[in-house]
This record gives sequence, C-alpha cells and structure tokens, in this order.
Amino acid sequence: MGINDNGYIRGLVGPLVSRKVGAKNYIQSRPHRVKQNAETKNAGKDFGQASRAAAAIRQAFNLVHQKLHDGQMGNRLNRQVYRAMKTNISDDKGALCLNNCALDRLVNFQFNEHCHMQDALSIDPAVKLTEENQIEISFPMFDIKRALLLPKGCNAIVFKFHTFSFNFKEREFEEVKDEEWEIDIVYGQDQIPAKTISIPCDEFMGTPMLVGFTIIYLHKNGRRCNVLNEIDCTPATILAAFQL
Repeated sequence: MGINDNGYIRGLVGPLVSRKVGAKNYIQSRPHRVKQNAETKNAGKDFGQASRAAAAIRQAFNLVHQKLHDGQMGNRLNRQVYRAMKTNISDDKGALCLNNCALDRLVNFQFNEHCHMQDALSIDPAVKLTEENQIEISFPMFDIKRALLLPKGCNAIVFKFHTFSFNFKEREFEEVKDEEWEIDIVYGQDQIPAKTISIPCDEFMGTPMLVGFTIIYLHKNGRRCNVLNEIDCTPATILAAFQL
C-alpha cells in the first residue's frame, strides 16, 4: 500500500515501489523473485564444487604462480575446472566432482595471462605416465639463448616442477615432489644436454595428480642471488594432469 506523505508517495503501489530520497520521489519496478528449477540448482551446486576445487589448486601451486598472476586468474581457473567436471556424464548433475573427470582439460592452463609459458619457452617438454607409475618429463637438447625469453640481467634459470595429489571432494592435497633443475647461463656455452625428470607416484594410486611448472629467473652476483620474476615475467602453467 502506498502512503501520501505531504505530496510524496511512499511504499508499494501495484507493480511499482515508491520512495522518498531528500526532496525527490523515486519510483521503480518491484523486484521479482527468481524461482530456480532443479536444473539451475544442480548447476549451482556443481559450479560451487568447481570453485572449491579451483581454490585447492591455486593454494597448492602457490610456489608455482608465486602470486604473480593476472587479476582474473581465479575466475579463469573456476571456469576451466567446471569445463573439466562436465566431462563426467555418468554421475548426476549436482553431484559432479573433479575426482572423476577428464583432467587433461586442465593441462596448459596459464596462471598468468601476462606471461604465457609458450612465449617464455620455445620448446615443449614431453610428459608421460609410465607403466611403473612414474611421471616422466623429458627435455630435448636445446640452446638456452634460443629456447628461452630471458629478462635483462638474467644469468641463471630454475625450471621448477611441483607435483600434488588431490582429493577434490574434501578439498585436500598432498605434495608428491618438488623438483628443480637449475641452469647457469654463460656466454658462448654449449647446448644444454637432454634431460628426463622422474616423479614416482606409487604411493598415490587412485588419486588425481597435477604437475605445476614455472621458470624462476635469477641474477647471480658472487654470493648474492636475486630473483628477477615480476608479474609480466613469470610463466606458470599446469604441465600435466593424470588420474592414477
């Protein structure tokens, strides 16, 4: 019911709401309550689960993205996790979980859109899961000056591979291995020999496994070592994802 207050209408009149603000009378449409059906409710539950799974991934890989990422990284990861969850066409909608999905949809996710890994590194390491349940990351022989885009003053790099096992239902994760490969950069140096990094996973059978990959840029000066990474110079990606 509307009330005439000295020439001003206050309250509800039909589909309109009138209110007084200062010396003015404002009229607007009455807000409508949106009724959710079963489909929208289930989609909301699944997206909530995707957001919680993405939060676990972001937290686990803190040392990979180093909190040097674009402002939309969280939203981008939420959407990508949700896309991966939708590959599960066996479970009911509203009960989807990343534990039972095609994890390869997460591979090549970039934590930092300001610095894509494929711009920073011109070679692609080969990744496979062996019959012995080891993740193997293999680099070919490469010329470091041609294979990498280096910031000014960089005379050493570290390839960092951080591997975690996840239980996305409980939003839990456990470190499997934190592996680093440090390479000094010297004028006129020979090509870097091929190398394979192995990550044993026997203890984590039956769980989703993700490998984060970043490059740390260093300036070494005697005993001092400065990290050169900044937001426009920190490539970080999900290199591999396996359901063991």
